[in-house]
Amino acid sequence: MWPILLFLVLLCSCSPRSESPGSSVPAATLAQGTVTDALGRNYTQAASPRRIVSLVPAITEILFAIGAGERVVGVTQYCDYPAEARTRTSVGGFSGATMSLEQIRVLRPDLVFLSADMHSRIVSLLNELGLPSFAVEPRNFSQVCSVIELVGELTGCGPGASRVIEEMKRKIAGVEERISGRAPPGVFWVLSEDPLMTAGQNTFVSEAINLAGGRNIFGELGEQWPMVSQEQILLRKPDWILLGNDMSGTGTAAGRILLKSTFWQNIPAYREGRLAFVDADMLYRYGPRLADAVDLLAEIFHPGL
Repeated sequence: MWPILLFLVLLCSCSPRSESPGSSVPAATLAQGTVTDALGRNYTQAASPRRIVSLVPAITEILFAIGAGERVVGVTQYCDYPAEARTRTSVGGFSGATMSLEQIRVLRPDLVFLSADMHSRIVSLLNELGLPSFAVEPRNFSQVCSVIELVGELTGCGPGASRVIEEMKRKIAGVEERISGRAPPGVFWVLSEDPLMTAGQNTFVSEAINLAGGRNIFGELGEQWPMVSQEQILLRKPDWILLGNDMSGTGTAAGRILLKSTFWQNIPAYREGRLAFVDADMLYRYGPRLADAVDLLAEIFHPGL
C-alpha cells in the first residue's frame, strides 16, 4: 500500500499551484500543426516516432490500446498493463530519482512520454541527451480523452485513438442510462487506514464514483488526498466502503483484516458487508480502463442493473 500512497501524496504535492486540478484547460493542446504539452512547451516532429519510451504507466496503456504498442521500446517497472508491456525494456522506477537516463539513452527513442508533475526536473537532462519529450497531465475524464487524442496524433494512430475514446464514452453513457433515477449511495474510499486518508475532489476516484451513480462523501474537500477523522466518517454515514486491491494484495474479502481498527464495527456498511475491493490501477491511472472502472462501480452501487 505504501508505495502507492507515497506516490499519490508526492503527485499531489508536485501539482502546479497555478492551475487548478479541475481546470477545463486541456493537459496539452494541438493547434496550427504545433503541439503544446502540459509544461507549455511547443513540440513538432517530422514523422511519427518509431521508437517510444513511456515513463507513465497510464500512457503505456494508452499506447497499446490505440495500436502503437509495437513501437514502445522502454517503460518503467510499474508499466504492467497490458501484459505485453512487461516484455519491454525497463528504464527503472516512476520518479526521476529512480529511473536510468542512461538506459533511456541506450534505447535511442524518437519520443519520450513523461508526467508534467513528476518528471519536470528531468526534462533538461533529456534535452542535453538530445531526446525529444512530451509531457502530459490530465486532471479529469474530459482531459483524458484529449490526451488520448493527442497521443494518437503524435504516433500516427488517430483512428485507434478515436476508437478508444468512443468506446469509453459508450460505456459511460451506458452506465448513465442504467442508473438514471436511482438515489446515489454515499461512498467512502479508503486510501489508507493509518493515517486515515481518502479521495477528495479533483481526483479520478471521486469522478468515477459520481459517474457510477455514487456520491463521494468527502467529494467537496478541496485537497485531493485529505486526512479525515473517524468522527467525520461516522457523521457522513457511508453506504459503501471501497478499497483498492493494493491494500490487500489480493483484491479479495480476505483484505478486510487490514481494517484493523474496531472503529469500523460502528459503521453499518461495514457490519452488513457493503465493502468492496476494486482494481486500484483502473482508478489511479488515467486511461481506457477508467470507463471500465465506472462500469464496475455502478454494478457495486446498484446491484441488479
